[in-house]
Amino acid sequence: MKVAIVHYHARPGGVTRVVERAVESLDDRAHCLFFTGETARGETPLQKKIRIVPNLAYSTNQHFQPLELLKRARGAFSGEPDLWHIHNHSLGKNPALTQEVTTLAMAGRKILLQIHDFAEDGRPDNYRNLKKLKDRLYPVAPHIHYAVLNKRDFSFLKAAGVPEGTLHLLPNPVAPSPEVHSSFINQNSSFLYVYPCRAIRRKNIGELLLWSARMPDARFAVTLAPKNPDIKPIYDAWVAFAEELDLPVEFDAGANTPFHEMIAQADALITTSIAEGFGLAFLEPWLAGKPLAGRNLPEITDDFAEHGLDLSALYNRLPVPLVSDHWKIDDEFFQTLKKSMRASYEAYGRTWNNAVFEEAKAALVQDGTVDFGILDEKLQRTIIREVKKNPSLILTKPGDSSSAVENNRQVAETAYSLQAYGDQLAAIYEELIRVKPGTVSYADSEKLLDEFLEPQRFNLLRT
Repeated sequence: MKVAIVHYHARPGGVTRVVERAVESLDDRAHCLFFTGETARGETPLQKKIRIVPNLAYSTNQHFQPLELLKRARGAFSGEPDLWHIHNHSLGKNPALTQEVTTLAMAGRKILLQIHDFAEDGRPDNYRNLKKLKDRLYPVAPHIHYAVLNKRDFSFLKAAGVPEGTLHLLPNPVAPSPEVHSSFINQNSSFLYVYPCRAIRRKNIGELLLWSARMPDARFAVTLAPKNPDIKPIYDAWVAFAEELDLPVEFDAGANTPFHEMIAQADALITTSIAEGFGLAFLEPWLAGKPLAGRNLPEITDDFAEHGLDLSALYNRLPVPLVSDHWKIDDEFFQTLKKSMRASYEAYGRTWNNAVFEEAKAALVQDGTVDFGILDEKLQRTIIREVKKNPSLILTKPGDSSSAVENNRQVAETAYSLQAYGDQLAAIYEELIRVKPGTVSYADSEKLLDEFLEPQRFNLLRT
């Protein structure tokens, strides 16, 4: 079968890595070409498969002639592709691609739309880019199928009107970790937690610092600093704060130490992230023979648990009182929450309703406590300062999953292997090729936005 794979760019990591692994997993079962808006940066096994279509690059000013992408594909394949596999068509990075998907759908072309990220999920600027296409973001027809990373996204699209028969749960595959020389093992007597992430806001770096204040005899390391200049000041503030309190945290530890060496040196890996699309952080530690500590994200990891992954040592919520003998943050929290929620709703073009705020308060505050992971940086710093003075203010610890390492390694190696991924992807392709094109309608994009804007999902770190 001939498959036209489409994405905005071929930059290292992210979606490009998913495309690389998809092509590798399919082996000789499909002839794939990768249509992208710019040349590849760095080495990629896709190099010989890349075909540049400049109009695919990130921009709100791109334009396609109707079915221009189809004409490009015909030339590249010397014939029509059997199906289209298009990534993140509705992200708002290039509305011209969103429109071209509609054009291909109306022309009866068979399309798999794989969504890794949603404009509706904390990206109001992207969503505004799609304003003119809002009612046509998610085409529905027998010949249009969707692939998503987790059951949350599956259920959200289903609620918006995408038929379950055209929805596929397609989790990313995981790669085994390289063997590391024993000299890289942690020689320090202090227990070392490594957080393998780029320290952007949703990674909730404040919570890692909270644990470092709670456990001054342990050491903590964050592997990478953020690249985005808009986020860098927040990161720099955390670095300065950790230095001020003399917290045992090393930032940007991967700058001078190769990633696999950092993993080998760790006694445990840790995650405090409050939002993920797929959640490789919950699968990869076991392949490196390392336990995982920290925060669970059930709406992402419930899929893993169904395959037998044991994440029982992780916590779903880290409750802290709004009012205690050591801090009083209730008024500031409620004022910040209301202001941020209103700004978020209005950024998405929604009319603000105070009842939404009351619903959020009822959901987010339980027995006078709030989850530390939904607080903004200022409120988090207030609590960390007090915990530094008195670590016993936080009774729990990040958790110990060392007993689950072997079980979880086996689950990750089998359920999320490259072979399993290729088999599933090939089956989706074959199913799609067999269907007959039908009439195109559209899912309810407003309903999808409702799902992401549910008050109980609100988090100050995602504003």
